[in-house]
Amino acid sequence: MVRNRLQSLLFGSGIRILLSLLLAIVVLIGGAYAAGFIGAPAVESVDNEFGNVTETDTEILTEMTVTNPNPIGAAAADVNATYVVYMNDVEMAEGGGDEIRLEPGTSTESFRTEMRNERIPDWWVTHIENDEETHVLIDATVSSGLLDRSTSISDERTIETDLLSSFNSDETRPIDANRALVDDPFLYVNETRGQWGDVDDRHTELELAFDMYNPQDYAIPMTRLGYEITMNDVVIGQGESDREHVLQPGRETTVDTTTRIENQNLDDWWVTHVENEEVSDLRIEFTADFELVSGVTISIPLEEMTYEETVETDIWGNDEDGDTGNGMDDGSSEDGDGDEYGDDGETDGGETSTDDGDQDDGTDESDGDATDEEDDDADEEDGDGDDEEDDGGLLGVFFV
Repeated sequence: MVRNRLQSLLFGSGIRILLSLLLAIVVLIGGAYAAGFIGAPAVESVDNEFGNVTETDTEILTEMTVTNPNPIGAAAADVNATYVVYMNDVEMAEGGGDEIRLEPGTSTESFRTEMRNERIPDWWVTHIENDEETHVLIDATVSSGLLDRSTSISDERTIETDLLSSFNSDETRPIDANRALVDDPFLYVNETRGQWGDVDDRHTELELAFDMYNPQDYAIPMTRLGYEITMNDVVIGQGESDREHVLQPGRETTVDTTTRIENQNLDDWWVTHVENEEVSDLRIEFTADFELVSGVTISIPLEEMTYEETVETDIWGNDEDGDTGNGMDDGSSEDGDGDEYGDDGETDGGETSTDDGDQDDGTDESDGDATDEEDDDADEEDGDGDDEEDDGGLLGVFFV
């Protein structure tokens, strides 16, 4: 019994001594930090890139270069990091690391974050509703469990796209029937226009209009207009309009239609987009049924009306040339490397200039150039004076 009591006393004394030592260590560390003997590690750079991509997830690989000015590592301080990526307030990815070991001097910490592809349609809706603009926000928090200290830092970028402007064209394009006993050009398309329509969690609508001129001496009913929308050969929308338009002889008629992107297919497109180094080929193809004066209905691929656009993105700002084509454009240059992400991509929308000869197309002579809109904002520098102390200010943290 005496021995048990002695053991209890010794155990209790040991616990008290251990707690006292731990408290002394905390006080010493805190005092050393306050006195300047322990320096605050600084983040020198943070680099992101996409890793492996599957049908369900996209890897984000992050490398954070940190300088620790202290002669010892910071592993004992229970240092943790969390990392969240938002696109227009849609949480796309989260991750981080526990028990980060900051060795003396400069070291690199690596993180692997999973972006859920199923969130791509949710982001897309916000992007279209926001006039093809996305605000990318990266929130990072670094904390020390031992000292109960944490710091949250954000890095922000604004990226823009312009997918439809080059669809707007006043170039005259002939449509040939390539049928016996039918004079070609069968019709002319004098102008095309497009704009975004309604968007919800299921569909994204494109409102398209075609000014078509009928050079024949008889009326031509258009009984059907079909379409297929692809990005990197992934079908993201297809359908047809069975509304009849009668193209009167010698007159121009506006044919309007609503095409729809199936948002549920966008995560499949995203996989190809990342695999193709953030480059996509957007393509909209049309076919139409016409009723001839003989009563025969013919189906014609409207190849001259095919719309093509190259979509390039640079989500992380890693494009050294600063040229992102006609895709996502960073107008802020907040990564601090001075790159400007321009919007200089041009396409002809599949349009071809033609020589009508003496055939009257119902319009004045055109120079054949499609209307191209340039994004002036892409040539503007940030100019807000917010120069970051590291490379973009992401994770500029202090902890010990």
